Amino acid sequence: MKTRAQLRSSFAAQCVAVPNWVESRFAADVFGRDPDSLMGTATVRLFAVGLGDTNNRMGGAGNGYRGRAAEGLLVETAVIVRWAVRLRPKDQQASRDEAEAAGQELVNACEAYTATWPGELKVQLQTITAELVPSGEWFLGTATFLVLHALPIS
Repeated sequence: MKTRAQLRSSFAAQCVAVPNWVESRFAADVFGRDPDSLMGTATVRLFAVGLGDTNNRMGGAGNGYRGRAAEGLLVETAVIVRWAVRLRPKDQQASRDEAEAAGQELVNACEAYTATWPGELKVQLQTITAELVPSGEWFLGTATFLVLHALPIS
């Protein structure tokens, strides 16, 4: 069983383990939307992990199922991994391709199967989107994962 905070931290740990990536000190909700969340750093690869909705998989209201404290509640939670890669101004096409490949490293880490990951989680990639900041200096990518897990309810 994992709380929402534990789930977010687990994904962040997967991403931190990828070489050359640094976790942003900004929350994923504002990461890349505010120039301050990207500027002022020498780091060329930043990421942030956030959460979307958590939905009960055991049915809607009125079905009478509330879960059991020992088992938790079966839910799906959207996990959002955002990343930014600094682009070279004089070679944006090539550096954008490099940024896409770098973001794929984070996706691969989140989709990996190892002795310790994903454990009891069921991880499914939903979408990947990409854009450039208006100045053209940073590539911003977002991967959204749908995660099936047991949510503690006691």
